[in-house]
Amino acid sequence: MTENTIPAPESDSHPVPPTSADPGPERPAPPAESSETSAAAGETTEAFAELLAQNQGEPQAKLRRGEKVKAKVIRVTEEWIFVSLGGKEEGTIRISELAAAAGAEGDPGGSPAIPAEGDEIEAFILKAGGGELILSTKLSGRDASLGALEEAWRSGIPVEGRVAQSVKGGYEVRIAGLRAFCPLSHIDLRWPKEPAEHVGKTFSFKVLEFKEKGRNVIVSRRAILEEERSRKREELKQRLVPGAVVQGTVRSVQNFGAFVDLGGLDGLIPVSELAWGRVESPGEVLKEGQGVEAKVLGVDWERDRVSLSVKALQQDPWTTAAESFQPGQKVAGTVARLAPFGAFVTLGPGIDGLVHISALGAGRRVKHPSEVLQPGEQVEVEVVSVDPASRRISLSLEHRHLESMGDLPRANEVLGGTVEKVADFGVFVKLPSGHTGLVPNAEVGTPKGTAHAQMFKPGDRMEVLVLGVEEGGRRIRLSRKAVGREKEDEIVRDYSAAQTQGPASMGTFADLLKSKLKGR
Repeated sequence: MTENTIPAPESDSHPVPPTSADPGPERPAPPAESSETSAAAGETTEAFAELLAQNQGEPQAKLRRGEKVKAKVIRVTEEWIFVSLGGKEEGTIRISELAAAAGAEGDPGGSPAIPAEGDEIEAFILKAGGGELILSTKLSGRDASLGALEEAWRSGIPVEGRVAQSVKGGYEVRIAGLRAFCPLSHIDLRWPKEPAEHVGKTFSFKVLEFKEKGRNVIVSRRAILEEERSRKREELKQRLVPGAVVQGTVRSVQNFGAFVDLGGLDGLIPVSELAWGRVESPGEVLKEGQGVEAKVLGVDWERDRVSLSVKALQQDPWTTAAESFQPGQKVAGTVARLAPFGAFVTLGPGIDGLVHISALGAGRRVKHPSEVLQPGEQVEVEVVSVDPASRRISLSLEHRHLESMGDLPRANEVLGGTVEKVADFGVFVKLPSGHTGLVPNAEVGTPKGTAHAQMFKPGDRMEVLVLGVEEGGRRIRLSRKAVGREKEDEIVRDYSAAQTQGPASMGTFADLLKSKLKGR
């Protein structure tokens, strides 16, 4: 190695090049350099500069008292925690304040337990200058003094205090032997329901005012919580997106839904999103303080609104409704509510069916569903139709009336019935079995345009022929004019049979038909 070559630094040492203020020991002038020697020296100098930059790190901005920084723990002793802020900046934190914070009760803004080497923590610059860098996570009560409290006010460093008692308009807070006042609105993010619940607890506070040489000190816990909430809110923006599943704690329950604390922001679960079934009161499903899992439906960061859903994480019962409920099936349900047009019956969680008012009467006219059913009543209903796409199930109570009747009439059977009522489209006839059928206008056997309401009155006898029976007897189609054709066919059959039996005269066919019709 030539004598003008700069030696490599020793391990774990940071040699500082001489400066104009410190020229160092005198040395003899170096001999004249050759071009090769000069080049080698230049390369070695560049390598040394690179190594020095790696050891020193990037230049850091000047640290200010009260500034909040992130630091990495590099060593822990019995009294001190040594941290690195990057580059050459190293500082210390009293281990006693972290030990006290770890044991403090009810302090969500407090520091975690004593960290281990390699952990990253947040702290405030308490002193920076004179070759000394002291940090603090907060001013511990045992270290408090008027001077320290004033320093905390100037620098914004949190202080640890114990809520001594509830006083008019707020609380008396003890910070070591010093007394401070915390307004009622500053003890939490929200107005406390029970002021006494905070008494006796230790929290972190921010000093808002320091007047009259410490005789008038005002502190705020809310300021600490709002800073923490703001930080968490920025974190929430990364994971609170539509479709995400989140965990939270129910903060309050209202008639319209439940507010959930997501850790920096509240989300709302509307009452319609609490369950697939109808929820009369959100308090039936959730309680304050209860943990809940929900799906994010929407986020509006401009208005800080997050819409959540619990039922979105549950299976939609309508996906299996078509398999669970079949037309003609009789199922048990509970009357959920009444409307002028019918009664809603709950068949299962999230599945309500409608019994239309026309299917409630069981053979009689009903003006309002309350004449037949009451909310909360257990009832057996018959499924008429199922439409999962529209989330509709049509139900009926008519089976109770139909089951009490006689046997259903048979197709092509001729029966004698009684006119029940006359409508614009036909005549309703009550049959001997108790069932009611309809004779459409086209099957009455009268000229078109005949006023049937004047021709037939309730109670009149009428012979009809059964054209068809549908829906278990709910729809029975009848015909009056078909009875005349049936009688004529019967006469023709009788006449034909008589002719084949012998030559005896039975009169003309017209005479026979006349006598038959006269018998009717």
